[in-house]
Amino acid sequence: MKFLNKKLFRDIKRNWTQFFSVFLMAFLSILVFMGLQGAWGGLSKSLTNFITTNNLADGWVLATSVTEENQKKIENIDGITEVNTKFRVNVKNLDKDNSSLSLDSYSDNNISKYSIFKGENLKQHGTKDILLNKEYAEANHYNIGDSLLIESDWGTEISLTISGIIQSPERIYYTGTQEFIAPKYKEYGYGYISEETLKNELKYMSSPNLIEFKGKEIDYREEFENILGTSYISYFNQHTLNDVATALDRVGQIKNLSYLFSFIFILLAILAMYTTIRRLIETQTKEIAVLKALGFSNFKIGIHYASFGFIIGGSGALLGAITAPLISSFVLNTQKDMFSIPHWYVSYNYSSLLLIVFVILISTISAFSASHQARAVLPSEFLSGGTAKKMRHILLEKFPGWKKLNFGNRWALRDITINRARFFMGVIGVAGGMMLLTAGFGMPESIRTLVSKAYNEDFSYDRRIHTPDYQKITTISDGQWVQLSPAHFKPDDGYNRLLIVISDGHYVNMTTEDNKKIEDDGIYVTKGFADRAKIKRGDSLTVKPSLDTQSRTFNVAGIITSETNQGAYITQRLWEKSGGKFIPTTLLIGKNTSLSTIDGLHSITKIIEISDQKKNAYEFVDSLMSIFFMIIGFAVLLVVVILYNLGSLNFVERMRDFATLRVLGFKKSTLINITMYENIVTTFIGWLIGIPLGFWFLNQYVKTFSTIHLEYTAHIGLLNLALASLVVWTCSLSTTFFIGRRIRKINMVSALKSIE
Repeated sequence: MKFLNKKLFRDIKRNWTQFFSVFLMAFLSILVFMGLQGAWGGLSKSLTNFITTNNLADGWVLATSVTEENQKKIENIDGITEVNTKFRVNVKNLDKDNSSLSLDSYSDNNISKYSIFKGENLKQHGTKDILLNKEYAEANHYNIGDSLLIESDWGTEISLTISGIIQSPERIYYTGTQEFIAPKYKEYGYGYISEETLKNELKYMSSPNLIEFKGKEIDYREEFENILGTSYISYFNQHTLNDVATALDRVGQIKNLSYLFSFIFILLAILAMYTTIRRLIETQTKEIAVLKALGFSNFKIGIHYASFGFIIGGSGALLGAITAPLISSFVLNTQKDMFSIPHWYVSYNYSSLLLIVFVILISTISAFSASHQARAVLPSEFLSGGTAKKMRHILLEKFPGWKKLNFGNRWALRDITINRARFFMGVIGVAGGMMLLTAGFGMPESIRTLVSKAYNEDFSYDRRIHTPDYQKITTISDGQWVQLSPAHFKPDDGYNRLLIVISDGHYVNMTTEDNKKIEDDGIYVTKGFADRAKIKRGDSLTVKPSLDTQSRTFNVAGIITSETNQGAYITQRLWEKSGGKFIPTTLLIGKNTSLSTIDGLHSITKIIEISDQKKNAYEFVDSLMSIFFMIIGFAVLLVVVILYNLGSLNFVERMRDFATLRVLGFKKSTLINITMYENIVTTFIGWLIGIPLGFWFLNQYVKTFSTIHLEYTAHIGLLNLALASLVVWTCSLSTTFFIGRRIRKINMVSALKSIE
């Protein structure tokens, strides 16, 4: 074996360019999987540590007021172990362009404790002190000891001094309002003040309005609705509270991404290993014959060639494992601006080690399998020039147009049919590359399409005006009122959804799957909600909005293809006809409506421009673009390596054929055309298969980003599809160029001679 080991390392050194593709595939397989695993594992660990250490609540309930009697009944609910009530109010920061702050009352309890980033904790009976969240403080350049002037919705103004800067586990992904899909730290923040400050200084006289609890079950909606009655507003758990759920969902999104892409890379790594060893054996037939003649057994020869897979695949896998932390850190850094977590980690688990072992094992087995034919052939056959190919008629020869093809094309088609394994490998390589590129180009387009559809088609307003008392807003001739209420639907998917009641107007424009607008003939359900709750057109849907004791049942008139605001839409006329009260809090207006023409401006609490919503949504897309570009880069690299590898194998296997045809008088240009024809056929079939596979893969990829609040739809336009196709075809046809150069350099004497 000592002699074979010397040969092994000599062959690797001599043919390192051939083995580089195998090394690269093994490297990428581990790099992608471990790189993304370190990111999702690290994010999961970071979240788990934060959530566990700070004892994040299992659920939250918003209400207009919570009495002591309500609290006692809630504490007696089976499965609930801890309950805390507190106050939550929204105020304006007058020092920072009326930016919004959500203030909670400080209570010395054990649920959802915040972490102090800087400064001192808030005293329970402190006066005019505030704990401010880290991101808002940094975005607005606040520090310990600074003051801010705030105004409540009921008109009270007070100045507060920052005593500490904090991060809360229940505000990990804080957007401040459901109108934005990504955080806007400069405009929306949160903080804590003492109950004494809230009541004595801010003059808040109501009862507590927020319940947080620890419980064994996920869904206590029925119990809370029964206890709170008309005071009940909405119920959330860790999977439905957007401030927490988005972070937890992101773990699953990156995790699914790692499995999806790693599966493709590993599959093609096997292909690369198999084809490379086949190519090596084709060039070493006489060496194998000599080894057999010297007494080396078939098993030892097989182990020798399996060693190529072990060493090349193993070195690629190990280097991928060493490099993976760089990818993990890169991906995590793209998430840090989105999530508020005190400590970030990169974390791996045992599956990374299992994958490394699997890649090395599968590379070794692939190499051993590729040497099967060499081990089965007698030395005399190799020494006489190799095994003869079995030639036979193919099915295509029976078609009338067969003889009309020129000799080169007939020869190429016959060769494709006879060498089916090589042909299928080429098809798989092209299809795999097309699939990855379709997903790489399609994912950012899918998200951008959602943004464009939501803010250019579904909604066409210019500004959203928020007011707690719509009756004070008058002299509006060109506006559309919208009421958004959390509601309990039956059937549902286990979550409270939005009931959206709209008045007449032309700023809410979403349509159903059959292109029908919202009318007075029933309730309209968004597609994401309908799919999860298994609701179909024509079904009956029961609705019980918050602050309402009565349930109402409507016929589902259509399924709306809207990706945002997952819930149900109904017109004002139908809602009021059923006995419901129309109490909107949002007014949509267009560009031609001036605020100066609106009476009752003093009752407006917030104005949001659609341009700001678009900008915020595109910032969310930009936060993910680096990941998408990374995937596109890997996909392009994959296509280049696989197709070049297969092209080289094609040349090596057929070098004697090319030399024979040259002796028979065929020009080099004719041989290149034959190669190009075969390449075009292989690429075309792989490309055709890759397009539907790409759409399927993109759809699976997009689903990993869908949540209960946003429903992403796979979309790739002709331009990006053409770009992905261009990359595949360019890489494929370029192999013809390289093979053509090698055909011109064929030494016919060396290629055709049998015995040295």
